Amino acid sequence: MYNDSRNLIKKFEKMISEDSSIFLDTDEVEEIILYYFNEGDIIMAEKAVELGNNLYPNSINISILYSEILILKGEITQSYDLIDDLLIINENSQDLLFQKCKILTKLKKYKESISILKNIPKSDQLSFFVLDLLLKNYMNLENYEKSIRVLIKILKIYPEDKNYFDKLISCYNLSLKDDEAISFLNKFLEKNPYSAHAWYEIGKLYFKKNKIKESIAAHEFGIISDETFSSCYVELGKIYEKKEDFKKSIYYYKILNNFKKESSFSLYRLSRCYEKIEDYDNALKYLNLIIENDPLYEKAWISIAKYYLRKNDHDKAIENLNKALNIISNNY
Repeated sequence: MYNDSRNLIKKFEKMISEDSSIFLDTDEVEEIILYYFNEGDIIMAEKAVELGNNLYPNSINISILYSEILILKGEITQSYDLIDDLLIINENSQDLLFQKCKILTKLKKYKESISILKNIPKSDQLSFFVLDLLLKNYMNLENYEKSIRVLIKILKIYPEDKNYFDKLISCYNLSLKDDEAISFLNKFLEKNPYSAHAWYEIGKLYFKKNKIKESIAAHEFGIISDETFSSCYVELGKIYEKKEDFKKSIYYYKILNNFKKESSFSLYRLSRCYEKIEDYDNALKYLNLIIENDPLYEKAWISIAKYYLRKNDHDKAIENLNKALNIISNNY
């Protein structure tokens, strides 16, 4: 397949260099246009469009590809006019209507785009793309309720898509619909019981609502689903900190070290837990590990300064505090 594509491109480039003419079917012309479009070679892409228009002047697909080239060139109005003119004689073309909606979205005419998208005839081939574009328009309008409805439909098609899943949770958060989010996640988990990400999100929501037992159970199920899912360990560490069970917090934060998935945040929390149980040497050990990997983490320098204050080593305390102050001053 790759060799066929390369031969096709060579055949086209030979035609251009020799100023000759060749015959290609529509699929081949589209493949050549897409090749140059993806390579960012607009000049050659336009030459391929010119050949396509000469061979197939009524091809909707070639016209749509040309409209994409115009968008890439920043000629969005010309792209819109091209598609609008074609719709005069092809008013029921789903592909042209969808392309018009894409251009309207780029022109920030979100409501106009939505109005057309809602009335595009149903098509298995286009259904997902229509939903995706509807979502973009609703998100741009900050209409999170309608975004949620669209995202639920998309996740029925692609339940394992983390990007759309995160967008849905974000929309629930932005619209302050925690109860609805929990309801959705419970239904989602009935069909996808091994989704560590879903367990993590519902665990966070339970924690937010102060349902600590439910939150712990959710994060534990998340770990059962994927024992390397670091976010659940972090959340469990935070929960047990709130319960002042610092040894349990240390247990969960240290698991991240075993998986080599620790972050400056988790190491800092670990050091704070050791501090709470008055194991100051271990607290310092993890603070030093933070600044070794992340020297701009000012909280670590402040905590190290406190460590030396306890030891009555005021010179080292001031030295570390000054490092923290330098970082803070450079950030503001």
